[in-house]
Amino acid sequence: MSSRPLDGRWLAAAVVGAYALLAALTAHAWGIGPALSAAGVPSVGAPFSDLYVFPAAAAEFSRGGNPYVRNDADPWRRTYNYPRAWLLFMRYPYAAVPWLGFGIAAAWLATLGAVWGRLSPGQGLLAGGLACSPPVALALERGNSDLLIFIGIAAAIGCLQRGWRAPAWVILLGGALLKLYPIVAFAAFFGAGGRRARGWVAAAALGFALWVGLHADEFRAIAHNTPMGGPAISYGSTVVFSIAEKLHGDRTGEWGAYVGEAWLGSVGAACLAAGMGGAGWWRGRQRARTGGPPVPTLDQARIGFQAGAAVYVATFVLGSNFAYRYIFLLFCLPWLWRRRDEAPMAGWRRAAAAALVVSLWSNPMWWIPLIALREVSDWTLFATLAWLLGASLAGAPRGQRFSDSPEGRAASS
Repeated sequence: MSSRPLDGRWLAAAVVGAYALLAALTAHAWGIGPALSAAGVPSVGAPFSDLYVFPAAAAEFSRGGNPYVRNDADPWRRTYNYPRAWLLFMRYPYAAVPWLGFGIAAAWLATLGAVWGRLSPGQGLLAGGLACSPPVALALERGNSDLLIFIGIAAAIGCLQRGWRAPAWVILLGGALLKLYPIVAFAAFFGAGGRRARGWVAAAALGFALWVGLHADEFRAIAHNTPMGGPAISYGSTVVFSIAEKLHGDRTGEWGAYVGEAWLGSVGAACLAAGMGGAGWWRGRQRARTGGPPVPTLDQARIGFQAGAAVYVATFVLGSNFAYRYIFLLFCLPWLWRRRDEAPMAGWRRAAAAALVVSLWSNPMWWIPLIALREVSDWTLFATLAWLLGASLAGAPRGQRFSDSPEGRAASS
């Protein structure tokens, strides 16, 4: 009787542990700033800096100020750029920031292992490398709130995988009210199948629209206060215009030649997403009509891909995003790596997986010409994910529960 192969997640954990030890030793020898620079992470002077914004805003509100306008309590004088709802639970003193930062990082890594599920040894090594990539290191070093949103979406995916749609709906809507972009993760409801998926999503869209309408002034202040990352630490449809603006300004000393045209990037990306997603949808419907294998309703890898791909595609269209938001691509890996099913999509999935690796590790902080490679990879990843998202949603089950039958369990194994 043969023994069960090693779960690659142990190898991924070993890679992450070795990387963390190397980072700690480098920081001890060189100092935190140079160590972060070597890892491709720009430092602002203190770890977990994004966690300081919440106690600072709470302090400003408590003394009658408005941190959306002026936030002197923040160590970097950053104005507040989150909904006030965050302060209902993100209440802690400054002294707790280091412990909270390490706790969030540990919880995120544990969540990531649960999301990935069992991996082959080779997948585990590659997954560990991706978990050490500069965008992930940036998210962990800043203690960014996207880590909490990731954990929430992972919990919702786990609920959907068990057929618990009401808890998943509450979790995803809560994330959307806190950070807006998680509203697109409701794509997983369509991917999970069920006759009432449209109703769940429509109810979420209505609640989201009402919330945003009632807090419009707050969200306008948030949009105004949210900084734009430089092109070296950003992704999205408008980054190419930021690059052109920087090159033009360095050459001529004049600024403003391209920034006003950045909206063209969003329009172009929206058209590309619609075209590629539509083509993928058509291919998925064709495959369903020709009798492809049954798609399991409660397939965590598939709905995880749909949630993660929807977040990346939507945020890419909207414009420039800090690189730490790449972390949502890690939801896509288990489905992109599959070999046993969805054979007609195999080429697209390999292309998306390759582009994902290149985007995460093409870090212009090390060598600025890598920004060109990263842009090509980002747009390739965007297009392939849009196609795969359309194809996977077109092939989603409509109320059947294949996973509850022997055939369905075999298809999802």
